[in-house]
Amino acid sequence: MRRRGVGTPQTSTRDTMAPNRNESNSFHPVLITSLIWAVILILSVFATSRYSSSSSTKCSQTGLVQKAFCGIGHVFIGFCSDSDQNGEDMGDIHQSKIQRTKSAKKISTKPVTKIQFKDIYDDGVCDRDQGCEDNYVISDESLMMNQNPSDWPGEMGSAYLPPEDLLEESKARFAENMFDIAVSDRIALNRAMPDIRNQNCKAHSEFNHDLPNTSIIIVFHNEGNSTLLRTLVSIVNRTPWRLIHEIILLDDASVDREYLHEPLQRFIETLPVRTILLRNDKRLGLISSRVKAAKIATGETLMFLDSHVEVLNGWLFYLLEEIQKDRKSIVCPIIDVLTWDAFQLLHGATDIFGTFSWKMIFRWSKIEGTTIIDQSAPIRTPTMAGGLYAIDRLYFEELGMYDEGIKIWGGENLEMSFKCWMCGGRILIHPCSHVAHVFRKETPYKFLEHESIFVTIFKNYKRVALVWLDEYKELIYAVNPDIKRLDGGDVSSRLELRAKLNCSSFRTYLDMFKLKNFPFDHRFIGSISTNGRRCLDSMTGPDISKGLNTKVSAQACHTEGGNQIFLYTKSNRIHFDELCLEPNSDKTSNQDIILAMCVEDRIEQKWEYDQQTSQLKHQSYKGQCLQVSGSSDVVLAQCDINIPSQKWSFNKEVQLHN
Repeated sequence: MRRRGVGTPQTSTRDTMAPNRNESNSFHPVLITSLIWAVILILSVFATSRYSSSSSTKCSQTGLVQKAFCGIGHVFIGFCSDSDQNGEDMGDIHQSKIQRTKSAKKISTKPVTKIQFKDIYDDGVCDRDQGCEDNYVISDESLMMNQNPSDWPGEMGSAYLPPEDLLEESKARFAENMFDIAVSDRIALNRAMPDIRNQNCKAHSEFNHDLPNTSIIIVFHNEGNSTLLRTLVSIVNRTPWRLIHEIILLDDASVDREYLHEPLQRFIETLPVRTILLRNDKRLGLISSRVKAAKIATGETLMFLDSHVEVLNGWLFYLLEEIQKDRKSIVCPIIDVLTWDAFQLLHGATDIFGTFSWKMIFRWSKIEGTTIIDQSAPIRTPTMAGGLYAIDRLYFEELGMYDEGIKIWGGENLEMSFKCWMCGGRILIHPCSHVAHVFRKETPYKFLEHESIFVTIFKNYKRVALVWLDEYKELIYAVNPDIKRLDGGDVSSRLELRAKLNCSSFRTYLDMFKLKNFPFDHRFIGSISTNGRRCLDSMTGPDISKGLNTKVSAQACHTEGGNQIFLYTKSNRIHFDELCLEPNSDKTSNQDIILAMCVEDRIEQKWEYDQQTSQLKHQSYKGQCLQVSGSSDVVLAQCDINIPSQKWSFNKEVQLHN
């Protein structure tokens, strides 16, 4: 460990003496100096007697002078260097007892609090460097060393809401991270967490001894102190050290966070695994920073994590095992939730997979129509969330790493997902691997100074669309005209990469998964309008899933696409993304038309277009047609060819081939 030494007092001498100075006058500075040293000696004895016997601070030096200086250090600056004290274990220290800074911008002068780490997967017979012939067996969480008292805040993932004396600090500091950092500071860095694996997973708890090792990469910007340290402690406590080739921390130009400098460096020097701390002089963003870290990593695999997570029992084994089976695999854990206000552990769903919307936003979809027999089997997923995943290091390089034209973050997960599947790889979510993640209330920092968050993200989406979506980018452009208008930059190198990797078409990718929002039997994509120039409008925001069971509206046609783009299929469904038009079954007359999840054989979603009368007739409610009522309501009403608001026109705006 790097030691922090005691500075030597600097002295100054005069180059010349005052003229006609009496030699006897030199007695005065000598006398003064002697008196000063006498006072120092008295203070030394006092400090030693007071602090060397204290249970909260122990100086390890074995001489009176050494003890004195340690004591004096406590008197004046409250500091005794790491080499001068016997530091207590974190398992024996409640976080609320630790002196904390009142502001995140201040640096603590207290010593680094030490945790007594122990590799619970090493029984002492394995040589970390030469390997081990014994298979890994996931340990029971109860075997963790230094179990904390159960009534400590947040233990076992329980909620910890700020008490009365913490409310002011909690409110004042919330904007630092957009989660309650004051609450996090009260929770032990090594808090116990439950083993939430299902029984099938617990039955699969033995793994080959020759699993590949990993370089764990964590990029952070202005991260909270306790959340970052808790991330590191959970990794070390719940991972075999032989599998951790290194941890690479990259500070992406954090601002006004002194605890991320020397205190962080001193903390990582206490970790029992190789840990590297890198810093960007200027902000590069998540994507370029991950590429920078990956280029210096030397582990067999890469494990990308966020900086505010807690890994749970057995988390890494399942990910590495799938990569060992097939090196062209990207394997993601289940992302459990740590609430932003109480750091409560909420179990993530294990029967879901990732997709994406017409607005290029990642989302989760539930597995339907099949029964999961083996709940420990990995799930094929069309897209991944992108924050947490493992990948073979050389395969990551073969895939061209990330597109560094994607700035900060946004769209990189889709780019990696399309690239992996279309170029011969696979992406899995493993239901047995659990990593809990703090989901912020909102983003606490800016992206780029010269443009808005949305412009940055839309430019990223434009790059992904240009390289990977083929003709389907026209649908994305129609729904997102801003993406079409923006310049995504030069993508020629990424197109060359796609050609080099001999990747398949986006249509082949869609055919592999048959996503609901990209049906192949479409016969029209565009706006649907009445004679009165009112267009159907989904009225959805960026998160289309929030439009479920909301009413469809009729708005003035604006020819800008967006929420007025619908897809009409040969099976007579009217799609907006994965939502389809159907009457509200809660009403018996003048039924509102709502957006419901598209279901292939659901007759309530069938609308037959009569080309002679230009009416959209419902196939279940006989004699009922789609009609605009009033200025904007869309309802199901008695068919009448004399009502103009029942006559609809299809305005094709996107040409796709089935």
